[in-house]
Amino acid sequence: MKTFAAIMMAFCLLFPITACGLDAIETYPSDNYAPGSGQTNDSIIQSLADLDGYYTDTFVPGEISEINIEIDEEDWADLCANAMNESYYQVDITVNGTTVTDVGFRTKGASSLRSVASSDSDRYGFKIKFDEYVNDQTLNGLDMLVLNGNFADPSYMREYLAYTASAYLDCSTPFLSYTKLSINGEYFGLYLSVEAYKDSFVERITGGNKGAILYEADTEDCTLQSSDDAAGFQVHVGEDDGNANIHKLIEALISASADNTDDLESLLDIDSVLKAMAVNAVTGNYDSYNGSKAHNYYLLYSDGQFEYIAWDFNMAFGGFSEDGGSSVSVDVASPFFKVDSSMRPLMEKLLEIENYNARYFSYVEDLCTFFSDFEDKITTIANFIRDDVEADPTAFYSTEQFESNISFSGSDLSQITQLRTRDIQTHDSKTGDPAFRTGNDNEMMDNALNMQTVSIMDYIKQRLEFITD
Repeated sequence: MKTFAAIMMAFCLLFPITACGLDAIETYPSDNYAPGSGQTNDSIIQSLADLDGYYTDTFVPGEISEINIEIDEEDWADLCANAMNESYYQVDITVNGTTVTDVGFRTKGASSLRSVASSDSDRYGFKIKFDEYVNDQTLNGLDMLVLNGNFADPSYMREYLAYTASAYLDCSTPFLSYTKLSINGEYFGLYLSVEAYKDSFVERITGGNKGAILYEADTEDCTLQSSDDAAGFQVHVGEDDGNANIHKLIEALISASADNTDDLESLLDIDSVLKAMAVNAVTGNYDSYNGSKAHNYYLLYSDGQFEYIAWDFNMAFGGFSEDGGSSVSVDVASPFFKVDSSMRPLMEKLLEIENYNARYFSYVEDLCTFFSDFEDKITTIANFIRDDVEADPTAFYSTEQFESNISFSGSDLSQITQLRTRDIQTHDSKTGDPAFRTGNDNEMMDNALNMQTVSIMDYIKQRLEFITD
C-alpha cells in the first residue's frame, strides 16, 4: 500500500469531516510538504476512510489500497467478452494483504457498462460480492464492494470530491478509497473502491436495525409523482410487498403543503433530502434526481422514516453527457437541469415551504464554504494519486488530459450554458418564439466542447462565482 503520513485530528465517530467541523477539512500541507512526496496532513484524503474500524484494513486512512483479483484466464476472457450479462465469476481476492477465497466478481454499470462494452477497452466497473458462493462470508464485516473505474472523468476525483462534500453535510455516505487494482498480479488500473449499499452498509448506518429496508431507484423514472412510480424501486435489503412504504411516502408528498407537513415529516428525514439536493446543485451533479433522469439514489426506511441517500457522482462537476459544463449557471433556487420542477415533487414541494427552503439554502452556503479552498483540495488529491494515474495501463484518458482537467483552461462555461439553453428550442419568455443556434454559434459550441470533459477546476470556480454573485 502507498503510505500517507497524516496528522490525525481528534476524529469523531463515523465521518470526521462533519463531526470535527470545518477546521478538520481545512488543515492543509505543512511548510515541509513537498509536491509529489506523498506526504500531507490534509484530512480530505482521510475523510471517507474507515476511521472507526468497521471493515478493518479495507478503507485505510491516508493510503491507496491494493486489490488483486485472481481469476481463471478463461473466466476473465469470458467476462470481458460477455460483460453486458453482468454474470458472477468465482475468484479469490486479496485486499491490502487479506485474502478471501470463493468470492463473486462481475461487471457493473448502466451507460458506462454499455459504453465500455462497445469500445476496445476492458476497463469495466466491477462488483465484488463476498457471500455469493459462501453464505455470510464477509471481508472483515463488509459484504459487498464496488470498484469504479473513473469512467468519463479525466480528473479521477469527481466522485471522491462529491462524496466528501456529502459527508461534510453529515449525509450517510459510503467509505471510499483510491485503489490500485490488479488482475492476476498485473496492475490493471487506478480505481475507486466504494462501500456498496447492501446489508453491512445498512447495519452500519442504522446501528443494526433488523427491520430496516433499503430501496434503490432502479429506473430513470423514480420521480415520486404518483403511485405508479413505486414500481420503479427495488428492495435490496429487507422486505416490503408491493413497496407499500414507498406508496405511503408518495401519498404524503402529494398531500404536503405549507399548512400540512406532519405526515411528510413523520415519514421522511427532510434534511437528508435538502442536503442531497444542495450537494447536487452545488457540484453540478445532474445524472440524478435533479436532472433529466430520476435515478442514482436510494431510500433507507428505518424506524418508520425514510432517509434519502445519494449514489454515483462520477459525472458531477459538469461531467454529465447532457451537461458539458452548461449547468454552471443553474439557479440554486430552482436546482433542476433539463427537467421541469413539476416532474420532481420531492424537491419542488420542499422548496415551496419557507422553513425547508431556508434550511436548503443554509446547506448551499455550507458547501460554498467547503469548496472555498477547492484549488488546495484538488492539488492535494492530485499529488496523492498522480504517480498511479501516470502508470495506469488501462486509463480512459492520457496523463495530459488528467493534468488539463485539474487545471484552469480559461474557458467561459457560461457560453456553453447560453448556447445549450437556446439549443433546447426553449421559448422566449416574452415573445413565445423558439430560438435556434446560428452557424457561428455552432462553431463556438464545437470549440467550447472540444474537451472530453470540462475542467473540474473551471467548473468549481465558475459555479461558486455564479452562486455567490
